[in-house]
This record gives sequence, structure tokens and C-alpha cells, in this order.
Amino acid sequence: MIRLLATDLDGTLLQSGGTASEESVMALARAAQEGLDVVFVTGRPPRWMREIPTMTGYRGLAICANGALTMDLASGEILSATHIDPTVGLGVCALLREVDPGITFAAELSLAQDNFVIDPNYQTRWERDIEFPRMPVEQMFETEAVIKLMARPSQNAKVDADSFLASALEVVSGHVDVTHSDIHNVLLEMSVLGVNKGSGLASYARSLGHEASQVAAVGDMPNDIEMIRWAGHGAAVANAHHEVKAVADVHLPSNDEHAVAILINSILSN
Repeated sequence: MIRLLATDLDGTLLQSGGTASEESVMALARAAQEGLDVVFVTGRPPRWMREIPTMTGYRGLAICANGALTMDLASGEILSATHIDPTVGLGVCALLREVDPGITFAAELSLAQDNFVIDPNYQTRWERDIEFPRMPVEQMFETEAVIKLMARPSQNAKVDADSFLASALEVVSGHVDVTHSDIHNVLLEMSVLGVNKGSGLASYARSLGHEASQVAAVGDMPNDIEMIRWAGHGAAVANAHHEVKAVADVHLPSNDEHAVAILINSILSN
């Protein structure tokens, strides 16, 4: 019997336009009414979660930053955070610079203010109209608050998201957890070694008294693989990365076809 459903947001629960369909909102309400625990597990930082409760009707806990941080969506309070050790983080930056001397970095911080910082040459993609603090990586790690380190390749590098991740794994595997969450956005996402969506979900499930066999998890991108593998019932949406589909037990319709709503209703009807 499935007692807990963990769902990714972008590309999974949310539609391509970044909105929640009426079908998904109704299914989440049904889950709450019928006693199915739900948790959002996302690569998003807290600042990108503010509209989620209103959009989805869900006001519980969310596991953010690929498992590095847990927050209460109702209050906005950060409940726990796992920080990258500065020595490890700076060592990882040095290793990646050996692969790509023009690589640029950014960091998500567990701070209330200035919680996203970028190096002098880093180009933001989603928030180009915001002027974020710029600083060298040494200064980023002086905060001792880095929960997720991100890296973009040099502008003249001819790499896609998968090949960039593969080259990074060759040098930083064993130092940090590294993944990506968007085939159209060439960006590495790094957290403390052993911290990922799977570890975050496992910890949360244990806090509720649920075993892996009682948990279903659904996602679409490589940063979802660990939680789909850990859960007793792993699902991939139709628009998922091929590596996600390969580890999933169940294949669902796409995010634009209300995949999570279909999964919730299937769980509750059994």
C-alpha cells in the first residue's frame, strides 16, 4: 500500500508553462482528504517556492535544492539545510577549472537575504532582470552557507547538458553529488556527497514511519533518478529524460497530460 507520494515540480507536476492544471490541484486535494501523504521534491531553491502553495493548494513540507534543504511551505521557514564544506567546494571548483578553464559558478545559500550569488562572469538564465551579488567562489564559501553549487561551461564550449555532466563526473565524483535538471539548460548542480533527492526523500519518509515499499516517486530529469530508485514505486512522465525512464517501474503520460493527477487517482483507487 502506498502511503507517501513524492513528486518533482518542473516538468512533472507543473505543466510546460510552469502552472498547475486544475486536474492536478484537484488530485492533490483528494490526496489530502483521503490520507495520502504528499511531498514536493525539487531542485528549486526556497525563493522559487513562494507561489507554489497558492498555485497547487499544497502547504506542507518541500524538499528543495535537490535534497539539501527542507522548508515549510505554509510559513516559508527553513527547517534543515546541509552545507557544502568550503574546502571541498573550492577543491571541486579547481578540478572543474582543469576541465574547462572558462567555467563559471553560482551558489544557492541558506540565508534569508542574498541567498543566490554568482561569480563575475556567470550568466543567469531565468532571472536576467535581477542584479544578484557577484563575487569570486572563495567569497561564496566564506559564507559557510552554500547548499548548492552550480556551474556553467565556458561560452565557447560545445557541450550539451548530458556531456557536460559526464565530463564533470570524471573529476568530481566522490567529492560532491552532481547532476542536472534540464536538457535545454547546460548547468551542473552540486550538493554535499550523498545528498540528493533520494536521500532527502528517504529521511522524510522515515520521519513519517514509511518504508521505501510504501513510497511512490515521480520525476522527469536526472536529478530525480536517486529518489525514483529509492522509492518502492518509481514513475517517469512521458517527457522524461531517457535515463529516468530506464529506472522507472511505471511510465505515465506527460506533465501536460496531468501525469501526477493520474498517478494520485490510481493510488487512491486501488
